[in-house]
Amino acid sequence: MARGYRRPGRKPAVRWLAILLWVCLAGVLSAQAQDNWLRDSWREVIAASPFDEPLAVASEARPYSVNGSVNARLEWPFAELAEAFGSPVAWCQVLILHLNVKGCFHDAAVDEAALRLYVGRRHYELLADAERLDLRLRRVAEGPIYLEMVLEGDRGPYGTRAFRLQLRAVPDLDGASLVQLRYSLVYGMTARLALRGYFAFGGQDRVGFSEEPGEDGRPRPVGGMRGMIERNVMRFYLALVAHLETRTLSEAERLEASLSRWFALTERYPEQLREIDRADYLEMKRREQARQRRGAE
Repeated sequence: MARGYRRPGRKPAVRWLAILLWVCLAGVLSAQAQDNWLRDSWREVIAASPFDEPLAVASEARPYSVNGSVNARLEWPFAELAEAFGSPVAWCQVLILHLNVKGCFHDAAVDEAALRLYVGRRHYELLADAERLDLRLRRVAEGPIYLEMVLEGDRGPYGTRAFRLQLRAVPDLDGASLVQLRYSLVYGMTARLALRGYFAFGGQDRVGFSEEPGEDGRPRPVGGMRGMIERNVMRFYLALVAHLETRTLSEAERLEASLSRWFALTERYPEQLREIDRADYLEMKRREQARQRRGAE
């Protein structure tokens, strides 16, 4: 073979291989940069919070929609979080702790991803008198460094729609995890008028966690729709924590322990979350849980 001769096609093949490797490496670096940015941004949000624990609450209200979020650092490994909330059954165990959730049912034989949620007042009531909310659990992303899952429904309670409860998580240092729980919904004129009546009377003094300037220029806790969404996203977040803390117990122990733990966690924020005393809450939830175990609707 003459010196200087190169086999036809070898140089373009090498070039394309180098380009392919560069594209793959760029994708990995881009994903890593995005994960680092998300982790750093959540850390900043939590660090700027006035809470005594690694926790931050925020909300946004528009003319016909509202959303609230909790960012927090949890002392649980990322892999354990992904396992704890990976099934509709687990989400039912979480959601039923909320004082306004009257029942949560899942039938894997009918639909593996579907939940039937019933929402009502802060006392025991028949499910026929509660509002039904059909939800689906959608796993958006599940990997070693990022988790995202969403519970969503087209029609919500009391004339609301586009109900969405989104959980996102990334691993943090020292075996901990950073999480974001976001709750959002859209409401029409009927729900808007009903909520306006509620805020004018029974809910006029109810507040949330974040602050806004008052008429005198001093910061005050948000009220109205923002206050409502912040209270509820916090209740759902505390239900996640209570579920994590009690999930390894036997079923009989877990039911009682999760109820007691959820109520104790809400008592850290009495100004925002206290609506019922402990004895009444436990009695109501025990009856609801008994109905739940029977599978009664």
